[in-house]
Amino acid sequence: MVREPGTIRNNENRFGDRVRRRTVLKAAGTGLAATGLAGCLGDDDDGTVTLGAMYIFSGFASLYGDEAERGYEMAVEEINENGGIDGQDVEIIARDTEGDADTAIRQMTSLIEEDGVDGLFGLDSSGVAQAMAPQVEEQQIPLMVTHAATPFLTSPEGEHDNSVGNEWVFRNCNSLSIDMYGAAQVASELDVSEWATIGPDYAFGYETWDYFEAFAEGLGVDAEFTDEQYPALETSDFTPYISAIIDAEPEGVITPLWGADLTTFLGQADEAGWFDAIEYTLFSVGMGTDLPADGSPLPEGQHASTRYDPFVPETEENETFRETYYEEYETLPTYNAEGAYRAVYLYKEAIEEGENDPDAIRDTFTGMDHSGPVGEYQFAEETNQAVVPAIWGTVTEDAEWESNVLDPVEVHEVDADELDDLLADSELPSGV
Repeated sequence: MVREPGTIRNNENRFGDRVRRRTVLKAAGTGLAATGLAGCLGDDDDGTVTLGAMYIFSGFASLYGDEAERGYEMAVEEINENGGIDGQDVEIIARDTEGDADTAIRQMTSLIEEDGVDGLFGLDSSGVAQAMAPQVEEQQIPLMVTHAATPFLTSPEGEHDNSVGNEWVFRNCNSLSIDMYGAAQVASELDVSEWATIGPDYAFGYETWDYFEAFAEGLGVDAEFTDEQYPALETSDFTPYISAIIDAEPEGVITPLWGADLTTFLGQADEAGWFDAIEYTLFSVGMGTDLPADGSPLPEGQHASTRYDPFVPETEENETFRETYYEEYETLPTYNAEGAYRAVYLYKEAIEEGENDPDAIRDTFTGMDHSGPVGEYQFAEETNQAVVPAIWGTVTEDAEWESNVLDPVEVHEVDADELDDLLADSELPSGV
């Protein structure tokens, strides 16, 4: 996706002919375009709170950036229509990380040094997030991560060789650690003696398998963990990996495939007879792609997780968000939309409680209590990780919403001490 400077980008692909609300493009110093909201158009006066949004807007995972954009646009419209942040309009400048660490760091530097943003949020890739964390600390600007899930991002530096957590990095969604705790709880209820995995060939794929096995063993799940397949990102032919798993004959498979890779895999797996050969498949980020579904949707009856469920919790705040989002976009909100929406409100609350200063925002975020569509939660002071539950359920087609949903759905509450105890024999940090 190439964004032309000085133009309005249409919703030509997934959103029909309607022009995106409140979204205009302006030239950016890096050669990519930025998104200005609320009519600010790059105005640098003191009457604006400016935040930098960093997501994947192009390539195999552009769906995540598109959905995040929906969420933060909704938040900006609501906030600005209700007096802004301490009377100041909020503006979002969006940059495409392309899922690449070097690109993301360049974009971050431009947002800070050229656009003078007051804070950052976003990131879809765990690898990108881990690379950026030290840079954010060096720049001393708060970063609210809304999607990237690696536990090493919030595990304090020095706790593990891969830990990069620091006082400037926060995460408002549940992490891979929390999610895999939920997956292990699901596994403990299934009659599976052998588990395998197929996941992306980078840290997220490996960590999913490591944490799933560690939590399952910690919970006393009596099973073997055997075949591992790691296709590269943007793989077009999953057939060899699918065949290898089917030939290994595990009863259960956990997969963290995501973006277009997941939808490609689903189509090819169905053709290969995967869902006849494999009794249980756990899709750890399935509902992030499936609402709405481009390509092959998750089959009914499979197990999947999400970092936000549009029907959980049953609160007025969540219902209002779901109904407003559905009215605007004619689809249920995904977790990336909700996480981006909530990130803007987190900055609003932090700035109104303190002041629009990086140190003050960081201090307010630390240990902060907050509520949003996802429910009430708190940021753990030692890790800056939001303590939110794992959500797993059974994929069910809902005719009323014309979408897959999780029904029944299980909410697995957990705290840092329990996670640490379950991981004690693995040397893996919980990051919570």
